[in-house]
Amino acid sequence: MKILIDARSMGTKPSGIGMYIYNFAKELVKEPDMEIHLLSDVATSNEMQAMEQAGAILHCYGTPVGKNFGLVKYYRYLQKVIHEIRPEIFWEGNSLVPIKVTNPYGKFMVTVHDLFPLTMPECFGKKYEYYFRYGLKNTLKYADTFIYNSMETKRDMERIFPQAAKKESFLSYIIIDRIVHGEIEDNNAFLYVGNLEKRKGTDLLLDGYLEYLKAGGTKDLRFAGKIREADIEEKIRQVQEQTKKATYLGYLTKEDKEREYRQCSAFLFPSRAEGFGMPVVEVMNYDKPVIASNLSIFQELIGDEINYFTISDDNKESAKRLAKRMSDYEQPTEGSYEKIIERYVPQNLAKNLSAYFRQQVTE
Repeated sequence: MKILIDARSMGTKPSGIGMYIYNFAKELVKEPDMEIHLLSDVATSNEMQAMEQAGAILHCYGTPVGKNFGLVKYYRYLQKVIHEIRPEIFWEGNSLVPIKVTNPYGKFMVTVHDLFPLTMPECFGKKYEYYFRYGLKNTLKYADTFIYNSMETKRDMERIFPQAAKKESFLSYIIIDRIVHGEIEDNNAFLYVGNLEKRKGTDLLLDGYLEYLKAGGTKDLRFAGKIREADIEEKIRQVQEQTKKATYLGYLTKEDKEREYRQCSAFLFPSRAEGFGMPVVEVMNYDKPVIASNLSIFQELIGDEINYFTISDDNKESAKRLAKRMSDYEQPTEGSYEKIIERYVPQNLAKNLSAYFRQQVTE
């Protein structure tokens, strides 16, 4: 069985969606009846190199493609590759395709991670909102199956696009590897790992930390990830002018990220909206306290085993609530994280997805 995966989001420095694709692809490539083809604009990341070493076949467009610029030409190249290799399954892991793409040789499946450009347009801008809506409408015409990484995303999709309910669908949560770690430490610092943007609550993170310091808090703040917005970059600069206790770590390698998890006092995740939130589960491997916004997605995926603070449209009030929680959080009870971690291990989720792929091909 040939499976072609659009892996553009893991081509350089993969984060959320890129790591989602990688964690499934590295399990699928182990299946003896599956020939895995990965398509990307470029393939410079450690993850792409690891996939090639594991036996995946790479197809590279050859030119870096941004979120919007060059996408039409890239997807035309993708359609060409589909005709060349004739996959039984073409899997688009990036929520949508902006132009007509078909797979006349088998199934066309799409993973929808979230609909935030439509449910939270203020974090993306009108242009991207229109692009996203148009792209999803286009994708609905040609995709055979939608894969959702949470029930919340499925409900949002079918509420905004009722025709999606008529499509075949499959629920597949995100794979999160167990992390083998060394000695647990405490560097007297809060940690955040993820993209740095308003949707992720980076402004609340920084404002909340300043409030925490004003109230007499003594822990440092260490935060890492890609800076996605110019005003967030400016806010980081302003906060670092006010205190030397806030340290931006840049983009972390896997090894650096695991070291930060192992050494932090507690993990912060003040998202305004979240499709999943991989770092929250990753850091549970180290039995670290987690402080997160009270989003319904976390209740679906994690339950009540973490510290929540109430987030609202009042940013100042939300930042104060975060600061209060940073000064008063609970440690996880012994063994409480184990059942959560077990839900997302590759042995379970990749097995289910590979079985679903086989079922779709034989129908």
